[in-house]
Amino acid sequence: MEAKNTRSTKKIILNGVAIALVFLATTFTRIPGPVPPGYINFGDAVIMITATLIGKGSGFISGAFGSALADMVAPGGVIFAPFTFIVKGLEGYVIGKIIHDYKQGSNFSKNKELRKIVGLVMGALVMVAGYFIAELSVLRLFDPAFGFAAAVAELPFNLIQGGVSVIIGYLLTTILQKTGIQEYIED
Repeated sequence: MEAKNTRSTKKIILNGVAIALVFLATTFTRIPGPVPPGYINFGDAVIMITATLIGKGSGFISGAFGSALADMVAPGGVIFAPFTFIVKGLEGYVIGKIIHDYKQGSNFSKNKELRKIVGLVMGALVMVAGYFIAELSVLRLFDPAFGFAAAVAELPFNLIQGGVSVIIGYLLTTILQKTGIQEYIED
């Protein structure tokens, strides 16, 4: 029973730290986008690192809560917070799912680097598609500045944000995994 409580406590602490790191990375790398109040940031890299090292649940939690909190403190960003919660949470979940949940014995399961690359790229695409859909459809109900033109204008910036985050996430997780950090964070 004691070991389970220790694992649960460790997971709670890791999730809290990951939420804070996503919040900080999102807040302090904020660059205004073409359609205010939208902005690009590199908090996605921290979501990617979390999902890669800890898994899909922590990827979801850190992405959803850390990113949505950053939107809530960003000037005019509150309108994005509910969509960010869903989009960034799904991003972290998809990355962790692809990297950690796979059919044993398949060629895909044997190639950890391929799983990591595919997971990170798919996570970035979830983010890009999620914001495109939100800006195209739902956000325009609240603010007429959104809609097709805004969604298309934001698309290249979201692709850059996702692509740079994939590179940063891949490089940092590779470095961290070579240090042996995995043995300290796994249950």
